[in-house]
Amino acid sequence: MDTALSDPSAAARKTERLSVCVFCGARPGTSPEAVRLAREAGVTLGLHGHDLVYGSGGAGLMGEVARGAMSSGSRVTGIVPRFLYELERADQADTDEMIITEDMFDRKREMIRRSDAFIALPGGYGTLDEILEVVSLNSLGQCPKPLVLVDLDGIWEPLTALFDRIRAGGFFRQSAEAPFHLAGSVAEAVEFVERHTRSAADTVRVGA
Repeated sequence: MDTALSDPSAAARKTERLSVCVFCGARPGTSPEAVRLAREAGVTLGLHGHDLVYGSGGAGLMGEVARGAMSSGSRVTGIVPRFLYELERADQADTDEMIITEDMFDRKREMIRRSDAFIALPGGYGTLDEILEVVSLNSLGQCPKPLVLVDLDGIWEPLTALFDRIRAGGFFRQSAEAPFHLAGSVAEAVEFVERHTRSAADTVRVGA
């Protein structure tokens, strides 16, 4: 077993404590594997000494991520627009901090502001919207934070194919790197986030 997963203190020594935002569905989807993946994502963040920022839902994949994170020691921050909080109050998961925003736009702004990195699991329109917001800002240099898509059963392959087609059509700078990373597992996603943030911190220290 990976000592970083079995020993939280070992994981903490490997990297600084990060606030990681997880984008995912408010519904569980049709695959039991998606539910398992969401719980694994939350648990892995906690065991690696990181905190969770998410959309504050207690149902679907959102709820699984939050419960997994809390069970393994993460501080959990939920961010929800007022209309959803009032509509789905009974479905809110337990959090260490809940932030209620005026609308969906403010919710995304708070998620991005409070997070050091982003991991996307399967989800619906809201998840796609959040991914594209970070991708767009990243490509413009306004959000230089890592985004990782966990590609369960190839769910993100059509999206990456669309990006490739848009690039081929000349609508992206050909020299620009993809503003996200595709990962085959939660472990790979968390490792990428840690490696990227360590590299960015080292660059800042050298520049100073």
